Amino acid sequence: MKKKTKQHQNLTKMALITNIIHHNPLVMGDTERVQALIRATEFKLKEFKCCSPMSYEEFKELLIAHATEMMIMRSVTQPYIVDSNNGHVIKQLYLYFTNSPECRWNLNAGFMLSGKVGSGKSLLMMAYLKIADEYSRRRTTTVHSKLLAGLIKKNTIEHYEKRPMFIDELGREETETKDYGNVVKPIIDLFALRYESGSRTYATTNFKLETLSSKEYYGDFIVSRIQEMMTLVVLPGESRRLKNEVKTR
Repeated sequence: MKKKTKQHQNLTKMALITNIIHHNPLVMGDTERVQALIRATEFKLKEFKCCSPMSYEEFKELLIAHATEMMIMRSVTQPYIVDSNNGHVIKQLYLYFTNSPECRWNLNAGFMLSGKVGSGKSLLMMAYLKIADEYSRRRTTTVHSKLLAGLIKKNTIEHYEKRPMFIDELGREETETKDYGNVVKPIIDLFALRYESGSRTYATTNFKLETLSSKEYYGDFIVSRIQEMMTLVVLPGESRRLKNEVKTR
């Protein structure tokens, strides 16, 4: 019964993507190639088991496919490019994913991608977590920092204390909110709890640690814990986002 449910979910996902592609004039001309890429990726993911090895080339192929799929969902027709800016980070992601002693990051901690606006931090992180979650048969809670305070108020902070979590755009949230007239600092409290629980945390940010350490953000007390919870990884390069130009002719 579970197998049929999983197959139904995959078919539903494919139908949704197909519908988006067919109704998007930007990608209609490339429909068959995109659909074939996604089908091949989904099939390959099903073939991998927790004890099965995955080569770097297979990992990179899956990551590119997932990133390209997300770009299509955003109506971006360009494929995901691996280059000198992100290539070394992707290689370390693979070593981290396979728990290799060659990885330069702390294998017992999460990691935070830092870089300029539009450098591809969120896209790379989400593509990686798609592979990691499917391979490990678990789910990482993904939330934008601006929504975190509201979700904590709705579901309680304990709900997010121990589960694997990815916080996108760290530092963009309101550092203080009011709860029944009381001033609270939800993300600071959350990091304090997750630090004590040893919870695996991932994040992206446009800010340097020096900025996050200031009183306007988290202060040294929390940032020192963030540094222990996550390896800071700098993703170099300028914005990769497509710029649409007005055509006058």
